[in-house]
Amino acid sequence: MDNEFEKEVEEEKVNNNDQLKDDYFLNNLNSTLGVKRDYEKMQYDHEWLEIIEDTIPYIDNIVRNPKRFIINEEEIVKVELAKRVTVESVIHLSQHTSLIQDIDKKTGDVKPSKILNINRDESLDTYENRFIFTLINNLEMFFNERISESGDSSYYVDKKDLNYEANTKVGTENIKISLTIHSLDKDLEEMQNSNGMTYQDRVRKIKMQIDGFHGSELYQTLTHLHVSPVRSPIRKTNVILKNPNFQKAEALWNYINSFVSKDQKEYQKLDYFDDGQIKSDYDQAVLMAYIANKTLGEERELSEKKVVTEMISRLIENILDTDVDMTEDKLKEMFDKQIKNIKERNIEKAKTIFNTLEDRLQREKKMFDDQILILKEEG
Repeated sequence: MDNEFEKEVEEEKVNNNDQLKDDYFLNNLNSTLGVKRDYEKMQYDHEWLEIIEDTIPYIDNIVRNPKRFIINEEEIVKVELAKRVTVESVIHLSQHTSLIQDIDKKTGDVKPSKILNINRDESLDTYENRFIFTLINNLEMFFNERISESGDSSYYVDKKDLNYEANTKVGTENIKISLTIHSLDKDLEEMQNSNGMTYQDRVRKIKMQIDGFHGSELYQTLTHLHVSPVRSPIRKTNVILKNPNFQKAEALWNYINSFVSKDQKEYQKLDYFDDGQIKSDYDQAVLMAYIANKTLGEERELSEKKVVTEMISRLIENILDTDVDMTEDKLKEMFDKQIKNIKERNIEKAKTIFNTLEDRLQREKKMFDDQILILKEEG
């Protein structure tokens, strides 16, 4: 009986003392804070796409007008098989008189049995062309690799779920609190160039251009010749050094060989029960809500004043608990600074509202004056 009586006395004391209520609220508080977060960010860097787009026209210039060199094939053939007699054929015959069959004594005409025949042919098998041939192959492999690893749109998704559950007892009052917060923040950034082409449009265009290179005379010829690919470092021939088209092609070669992806990938997944500062802040927040809830049924002016007083008191108490070095002067300075900032923001808000209303009044006045003028003209 004595224990029950003491318990009832204690509960009565709590019910009649607001400060004790607040202390009992926190002392008896049993709370959990569940936190979940799924965050993913993908920022694609499409510099490689821009560089390829910029260089392809220069490669196209080379492919359409490839450099050739002349091959002279010399062979000794019977006169009747010679396609044509050149200066080189005559010089060779004068140096090899054994090939002379007969000389007409009256006319001096020389009749050779055989003669030097020179077949001239053009060839695309030059170092510069093999460099372009290899570059096209490397570009295709690089392009396909980037497509498989890149995407058309950068994006981020940030999903947060917070679940706060608590119960406590203040005197004879049983209190339960349940709070759920769900937030979803996401964005999709569609990539377009200055011409308004989407990523997929640009990719399709480049692929068509690379396929076109494969069908060119230069590429087909060197493919049939089974030429060896060119390897770094690139030989600095006059053409590669001085021709603007080849200069751009070499820059692309170097870019592909030294490429490092600048794509930014971030990911975070959290699922835990917090028992630190965050939960402590929510405990204080629900206490503030409880303080406000206690005034239900009281006069409005009295209840508002009471809530503000208790909240300020609790706020000061929390500040003193978290900063043991806090002095009265520092606390006053902190409050004065915040009050000043809030007043300045309110003044700015008032100015904005005033300017908006004044602008609206001016527009309305102008419309009214215009209507009066129209009526006068009609009358």
